[in-house]
Amino acid sequence: MKRMLMLSLFLTPLLLTACGTEEVPSDTSQSENVTPPTKDEWQRVGSDETVSHIHGAGFWQDDERPVIATHDGLIEYREDGWYTLPTNRHDYMGFEVVEDGFYASGHPDRRTDFKNPLGVMHGKNHGTVLESRSLEGEADFHYMRAGYATGTLYVYLEEATSELEPGFYRSIDGGKSFEPMQVNGIEGVQVAGIVADATDAERVFLYGPSGILVSNDAGDSFEPLIESEQVVTVGEDDGQLAYIRQTDGSFEGVRFNLDDESTETFNLPELQVDAVPIELAIKEEHMLLVTSDNSVYEFTDGEWQTRLDAGELD
Repeated sequence: MKRMLMLSLFLTPLLLTACGTEEVPSDTSQSENVTPPTKDEWQRVGSDETVSHIHGAGFWQDDERPVIATHDGLIEYREDGWYTLPTNRHDYMGFEVVEDGFYASGHPDRRTDFKNPLGVMHGKNHGTVLESRSLEGEADFHYMRAGYATGTLYVYLEEATSELEPGFYRSIDGGKSFEPMQVNGIEGVQVAGIVADATDAERVFLYGPSGILVSNDAGDSFEPLIESEQVVTVGEDDGQLAYIRQTDGSFEGVRFNLDDESTETFNLPELQVDAVPIELAIKEEHMLLVTSDNSVYEFTDGEWQTRLDAGELD
C-alpha cells in the first residue's frame, strides 16, 4: 500500500509501502543493461505463480495493453493471460508510462549489474532496454510521476543523497538532473501522492485526505482544486483527472474535466473486503485499477473486468 506524508515542519509516514530494502550485490562498472528487442521475449506467467507489491500501472503506447510494475518486474495482460519479461525483473517503484517509454525507480534484479537502489531509470521497447538517468545507488523514488507527453518528472525524495536533501524536486531533462520545488501553499497538508499533467509541463497535482491541490508553476506554489474529499488515488489523461474518493467506508470514482472543472462519477468494480484502491491509470475511456490486495481491474468496452484476483493468476 502507498504511504502518506504529513507535510508541516517535518514529514511523518502515515501509511506503509511494501518494498524490499536489502542490499543487492552488483558490479558498479555498468549503468545500462540492454536486451536487443529482436523478438517477442515475453513469457506466459504460470497459473501457480502469484503477483505481489504492485507499484505502478498503465497502458503501453502502441497496443494499449495493460502493464503493471511488481516486486519481480513488469507483467502485461494479453487476451490469453499475463506475460512477464524474463530480463530486467527489478522491484520497480514509481513506475510511469510516458510517450517514449517509461520511468521507474526501485531495487535491482540480483542477476543484473545495476546498483541498489536504482535511482531514476528510463525504459524503452516495453522494458527490454533500460538506461540509468541519475542517482543510481543513491535514491529509491517511491513518489515519482512523469507527464505522458512532456516527460517532466516530479518526485519526492525521502532520504538525502550525496547532493540532494529530502524534499520535492522536478526534472525537465528526463531525470538527468533535479531542481527543488518551493511547494508554497501545502503547509500542514497531508499528501498521499503526486500527479504530473500529461501535456502541460508546469502543471502538477498533489492529493490526499483533504482533496487535490494544483500548481501551474511547476510546483512552486499550490492552491486547492478539489476540497473536502478524501482522495486515495488519481490518474491523469490529456485534459482530465480520474480519481477515487472514500466516503463512509466505501469508494467512488470521479472524472474531473480540467477545462471547465465539471465532474462525472463512475462506478467501481466490486472490491474485495478491506481492499483499498492504490493505483489508477486512465487513457480516454480506458482505465486500469489496482487495489491493496494485489487485484487488478480493467475498464474496457464499458465494463470492469477482473484481470488479477488478489494476486492469483488464472
